[in-house]
Amino acid sequence: MKRALLVLLLASIGLSAAAFATTASQAGPKKLLFLTHAALYKHTSLGPAEKAVTELGKTGGFEVTTVEGYKQDAKQLDFSFLTPEYLNQFDGVMMMTNGNLPFTDAQKKNLLDFIRGGKGFIGAHCASLTFYNYPEFGEMLGGYFNRNLPQGTIAVLKVEDARHPATKMLGTSWPIVDEFYLFGTAPWDAAKPDDNIDVLFKNKIPMGFSRDRVHVLLSLDTDRTNIEGFAPRANVRKGGDYPQSWWRNWGKGRVFYTSLGHLPETWTNDSAFRAHLTGGIQWALGLEN
Repeated sequence: MKRALLVLLLASIGLSAAAFATTASQAGPKKLLFLTHAALYKHTSLGPAEKAVTELGKTGGFEVTTVEGYKQDAKQLDFSFLTPEYLNQFDGVMMMTNGNLPFTDAQKKNLLDFIRGGKGFIGAHCASLTFYNYPEFGEMLGGYFNRNLPQGTIAVLKVEDARHPATKMLGTSWPIVDEFYLFGTAPWDAAKPDDNIDVLFKNKIPMGFSRDRVHVLLSLDTDRTNIEGFAPRANVRKGGDYPQSWWRNWGKGRVFYTSLGHLPETWTNDSAFRAHLTGGIQWALGLEN
């Protein structure tokens, strides 16, 4: 009798698993919208980034839609297409943007409601220079750009979470050449006008980065990185805390950010970066846990 019940149970589990696999297969790939509009500075890596993410999606379980925003003039950015109906066809949004993009108030709110309601958000590199005039965006993302280390810096990143899909392939440390960011630590204060301001474009930072809000994945390893040659304005000290990638939950949604991606060749030739990014996208879209 017990043996018969066991056989029936296993058969039931097998059927359920098969049914689940069939349903998942029929659902198709997740859909990702990738925005690359630049209101401040047009990175040469934006075109390669769109191409790379589209390629990664073909084997990563997600389908990428791009609108070639980086080709638009900074003073004529057009987001009229970004209606709630258009946005809601996607499972997530990726942004490698900068500046106070000309979203309407309704579009800004709809983007954050989209994520809060259970969708994914991926921010790459200059996404943290976006919407200084909309603090809730910074709250969602985790922080705002304050200053950069010299372009082409050779640094060693400390892997703080080796189990996350975005970092599990990296081991305990990752040497990489890129442009690394430092983030504002508090809201801009008129009494200290030179602190917590975007040093490149003079945007006032409305909120400070805090580890209390996010789960850090990668940070600058100042013990293994030669920081002596950094420009004085970089303000990097040995033993300091300089996160470069993190994740967080936003309502029911998932948010992933990486500061990496300044160089075109990072997107086209760096297999470790491509794996890091793919893992972050898959996690944000709910394809990986």
